[in-house]
Amino acid sequence: MTFEELKQYGQIFYRSNYKLDSDLETKTFKIKNIKSYRHEANDEGGYTDWTDNLITFYNLLSPLIGDTFGYDLNFKTREMTLFFPGKVQTTQADLDKALPLVDVTELTNDDSSNVALIDFSKFNDRYAYVSAIYAKNPIANLDLSDLDKLPKDGGSGSNDDSDDKAFEDLNLNVEKLDTSVDALEKLDSLTGLSEAKIQINDMIAIAKINKLREERGLKNPDGISKHMVFVGDPGTGKTTVAKLFGTILYQNDIITDNKFVNTDRSDLVGHYTGTTADRTKKVIESSLGGILFIDEAYQLSHPDSPTDFGHEAIDQLIIGMENHRKDLIVILAGYTDEMEEFMNDNPGIRSRIPNRIFFEDYTNKELVQIMENMVASEEIVKIEDQKFFEDTVSAYIKEHRPTGNARWARNVYQAMLQSQARRVAFKPNPSDADLTTIANEDLQKALEITPNN
Repeated sequence: MTFEELKQYGQIFYRSNYKLDSDLETKTFKIKNIKSYRHEANDEGGYTDWTDNLITFYNLLSPLIGDTFGYDLNFKTREMTLFFPGKVQTTQADLDKALPLVDVTELTNDDSSNVALIDFSKFNDRYAYVSAIYAKNPIANLDLSDLDKLPKDGGSGSNDDSDDKAFEDLNLNVEKLDTSVDALEKLDSLTGLSEAKIQINDMIAIAKINKLREERGLKNPDGISKHMVFVGDPGTGKTTVAKLFGTILYQNDIITDNKFVNTDRSDLVGHYTGTTADRTKKVIESSLGGILFIDEAYQLSHPDSPTDFGHEAIDQLIIGMENHRKDLIVILAGYTDEMEEFMNDNPGIRSRIPNRIFFEDYTNKELVQIMENMVASEEIVKIEDQKFFEDTVSAYIKEHRPTGNARWARNVYQAMLQSQARRVAFKPNPSDADLTTIANEDLQKALEITPNN
């Protein structure tokens, strides 16, 4: 198989080529008149030229199963069902050899047809591996029917310094949680987030009860997961709440280490074949006993790219959650719609993390309160006119509807300090009041210069 044929063959399992329904299933394709499938609407609002892709697939299979066959694809389960006339005689081994990069797991027949079940969950791994081999010799024509016989040098991405390469840009953010505060009380005192607080408190209650049962030798329910998915818009407190949740668990002896590992795709996914699994394992190992927080977790999954390594990180994450049920808590965070799509694309993750916490946007009143809390807690400045401050900020939010929630509020607070500094710094002899007061004009200027998105 040449590299061009490999790319065309790969399109069969390349999600963006399909117009998917809500169950992530495609329609059935019957190989009779290839040209009739030349233009198919795809996920991205355009059209895919199927001709070359189907011809490659046809050429792979027609010597074994004849000129008429069909198949169904299900991207939720990463499975394909291939069906062809029952009178055709072929074996599962022959089909497996003819379909490199995927696994034929079963071949059965009924009264009228043969049915082959095909697992293509490992396709991305194998595609990336073979692509790396082709990178050294793009015009090669390889026999891919037995990947174990392919040359390993250059293909797997491994070499003498592979370990160094795997971790050369890994910069783990391992933070010790602040255990000097009553984290449960601090959680309850946060502005807004009423629904999220209820759900978090329920999770804590379950964890404490199970801990007590365990200490007293009583039976605990099976399958209780402490892993969670946090969904919501930017600035809604997901990271803050995750840290408080971890602190509460540590303060109640439910986790053994007061550490919080804050990571994302850049730490978990390598840049070339063979490094992602090791990187993800290292991140998991660094998180044992504490909290692993993966921000913008939906970026791990790029189902439209057959050469993306993110699925390797997801696979290792699932393995880590299975192998470390008692000493690893994973929190996946991200925007609501993107995380929903991510969970749909990765049912293995969904089944292991049933706890979903929604962080609603702050109301106008809550945003004003957040800004006032920032001023009060840092004790650097005070507001000159409290009523003017509340009325002005509230009116601005109502008119301009800034996004960013608490992040926007923090940016306005910092802009107020900047405006105050610009006003006061060059006075010949500023008073203490000058140095510690946010004037009305400082607030107005801050609102003018702070982006709304």
